[in-house]
Amino acid sequence: MFVMRQEDISTCGVIVPSIGNLAIGAAYHGDCLGIQVTVVLPDRTPPALAQRCSELNADVVICGETLEDSTNYAKKVHMETGQILLSPDDPLVMAGLGTVGMEIITQLPEADAVIVPVGSGGLLASVLVACNKLKCSCLVYGAECSKVPKMMKACQAGHPIGVPVVANLAEGLNTCIVGRNAFATIKGRLDRMLEVDEMYIARAIITVLERERLVADGAGVCSLAAVMQGLVPELRGKRTVCVVTGGNVDSSRLARIIHRGLSACSRLLRFAVPMADNRCGLENLAKIIADEHAVLKSLVTEQMWVQSDVGTTWANAVVETANEEHSENFKDRIRHLYPSARFAVVDLNDKKCPPRGPPSQS
Repeated sequence: MFVMRQEDISTCGVIVPSIGNLAIGAAYHGDCLGIQVTVVLPDRTPPALAQRCSELNADVVICGETLEDSTNYAKKVHMETGQILLSPDDPLVMAGLGTVGMEIITQLPEADAVIVPVGSGGLLASVLVACNKLKCSCLVYGAECSKVPKMMKACQAGHPIGVPVVANLAEGLNTCIVGRNAFATIKGRLDRMLEVDEMYIARAIITVLERERLVADGAGVCSLAAVMQGLVPELRGKRTVCVVTGGNVDSSRLARIIHRGLSACSRLLRFAVPMADNRCGLENLAKIIADEHAVLKSLVTEQMWVQSDVGTTWANAVVETANEEHSENFKDRIRHLYPSARFAVVDLNDKKCPPRGPPSQS
């Protein structure tokens, strides 16, 4: 779009509502071509992303809680100032995104399938057209978080339909409705649409980080998460391309995201055990953890609200294990030695069953 409408854009400038990649891409190209770019970001946008846009000489406006709020503001400015509104549903923008599909088939002509994360649908539609044009036998799937299934709902209804936006790890895909141009392109052509559980998105983040040494956000790894969840058994043994679309992870949240991923992989365990309130209580627990080759990450004792005998205290601990099998063995060992032990139930919505303190006495 910057090339096709360069004369108009150079005169009027560009305004871009976005929650990630489009803002950075527009700011980068605007800086390279000497075009003034204004990016409109929701309040929840990571500060690092806004700073990156500023470093690329874009004007940054923080407006609204959701992408829809930012989009409405950008449309208002567009009408008042004449700045050209940049949208992922714009045919020229989609044409640029289609180069992703061209590169996939050009560099990997033997590809049997491509899985693409879905936000507003522009990237999926563009990759679908490119892959079908260059290799008609190549399957194209879309993947989105099951908490915001806007493309799945659109496919079921036959037209774009709004859905509530619920906070989840795939923030970069959090739009309430797919683009009309994107859906018109996809309708009747998409091979499958996949809904991915948030737990598998967390696992995919850890997998990409540890095995590929790549920091990707939840939206970026949604396609890989679909494979890890087992949603595409028909692709087993086939050459499948999982498009990783973004790495917009705020450094201040990276540790928390990693902990979520470890918990989802059953590699971070939180539990509480009763123990003797003497010098040997903690020593014995620490020795058991060491003997099981787990790593103690946190340990807090609780004595004030213990309702059992006065010689008992509760230890609330967090340990890291190597894998799911190791975690199960560790749980069995702790439950054998401490029959009253309580382990936290992992839930990525923060609705955890906390293992703090002893069971209530009735």
